[in-house]
Amino acid sequence: MKKNASQKDNSNVDNAKIVDGKLILSLPNAQMPVVWQMDLEKTESASFTVIEDKKAKAFVLVLKGHDGKVDEIAPYDEKQNAVDILMETSSVLQNAHGQIKPGSAANSNTAAANQKDSDKLGAGLAAALVVVLILIWVFVAAAPQTAPGTSVASGDTSAPAALGNSSSRQSSGVPVSADDFLNNR
Repeated sequence: MKKNASQKDNSNVDNAKIVDGKLILSLPNAQMPVVWQMDLEKTESASFTVIEDKKAKAFVLVLKGHDGKVDEIAPYDEKQNAVDILMETSSVLQNAHGQIKPGSAANSNTAAANQKDSDKLGAGLAAALVVVLILIWVFVAAAPQTAPGTSVASGDTSAPAALGNSSSRQSSGVPVSADDFLNNR
């Protein structure tokens, strides 16, 4: 299929894109054509610039890292071509909101869902703790009270003298008639 003269052949145009959190430079018009990529999420700070290499008679697009290291990306015959891709890279980076950290929207949704689950779990645990504390309080309040220094021994059929009735059966596990129980209260 032939192309009209008015249609552009985009396969030979330098361009910059951000895909899955990576800056990808496709530079077919460089002296040495190259496709270059950089993981933006792992990059702390860096700068792109064009430097002149007088020996090679070229203008080189370079990346300067925060540690001062200079990485050559691509040399160009003409300064304007190097500056054009530099400016396109700048534009892509400036408009990359939400594209630098891939899945950041999905991760924030997952984090929000996890937070809701944690909140529900925390509320459930708090409710369970309240129920357990109420049950402990009820059992402690309903437990038979003994005077200090006295105890109700298993098998003992008489109440301690401190309770005032020596004829009732107060020992744990011993059946008592309703009348005896009510009379001893």
